[in-house]
Amino acid sequence: MPADNTSGITLNPHVEALKERFKFIPDGVYFGMADHVYHSDPALGSTGIKKLIDNAPDYWWDSPLNPARPEDDDTPAKIFGRQFHQCVLEGVDKFKAHHAPQHLPGNRKDGMEEIAKIKADGKVPVKFKDWSKILAAAAFIKANKTLANAFEGGVPEVSVFWTEDGVRYKCRFDYLKTNVITDLKSLANMHGKEFGKACRDAIASYDYIVSAEHYRHGRMQMAHLIREGKVYNVPDEQMPWLINVAGNRTFWFVFVFYQKDGAPISHGIKLSPENPLFGYARQMITKAIGNYTRYMTEFGTDAAWVPTTQLDELTDTDLPVWYQQRLMTGE
Repeated sequence: MPADNTSGITLNPHVEALKERFKFIPDGVYFGMADHVYHSDPALGSTGIKKLIDNAPDYWWDSPLNPARPEDDDTPAKIFGRQFHQCVLEGVDKFKAHHAPQHLPGNRKDGMEEIAKIKADGKVPVKFKDWSKILAAAAFIKANKTLANAFEGGVPEVSVFWTEDGVRYKCRFDYLKTNVITDLKSLANMHGKEFGKACRDAIASYDYIVSAEHYRHGRMQMAHLIREGKVYNVPDEQMPWLINVAGNRTFWFVFVFYQKDGAPISHGIKLSPENPLFGYARQMITKAIGNYTRYMTEFGTDAAWVPTTQLDELTDTDLPVWYQQRLMTGE
């Protein structure tokens, strides 16, 4: 990919410094971008923005800016997540075309032979328990009449990169439709809550409304990117659809949750176009970008983001309410 996408845009010195260290993905709309390519670009995505709201050093530590960043190990949970996403977002047939169930243990001779045969057929072996779980969860989502068409009639994993006020951003829609952005979320529900409540609690716990607003704003950038010809890997026959999607300024954001432990039930939660939660999320994003700019100004791109903090005097009102009550009662 070309490294320079800044024609006509004035980038701040921090972005210029980053350009020296990273190969920037050009601003634009992308179909079929590989996960590792998307994640390797240091543009701000929703995960980084959420960290920047209250803890900019955490953002730096986990970002490409940190030369000592811990390796992002490809754990079994992450592999399962990618496979499940492909099954739901791209369809069961495509999933089965690239994967096959592994019935035997991989540490036995017959299991090793089974794995070798699957790979020789050009497929990825999936442990049978995971294979069954993935197919069951995809079927349960389809069986939920409210969500049966949630992942139909659109395009999965569309990526958008854009520059705004000298800051580079990115977002990646799980599933993009004419009137909807659909986001697939897993939920462990460890405490056995009513699933709808567990989903709402997860939205609050993980600031998912910030993600929704970031994706909403990213979708709004598509129209001018398309007008400027910044469209990549989009088949000619899908361009009219993409132009129509980009021109639609009234759309919903829908979370589709599935329960990853226990019965793989699903539940959808929507944010309508005029939902005031988008406004609250935009305030949090504004705070995050303010912190990003402040830390970049103080530390730049080559130094660790280590803030100097004041030495605070502890008062009773700084402590949790239950501890304040304990101090007052002596119990």
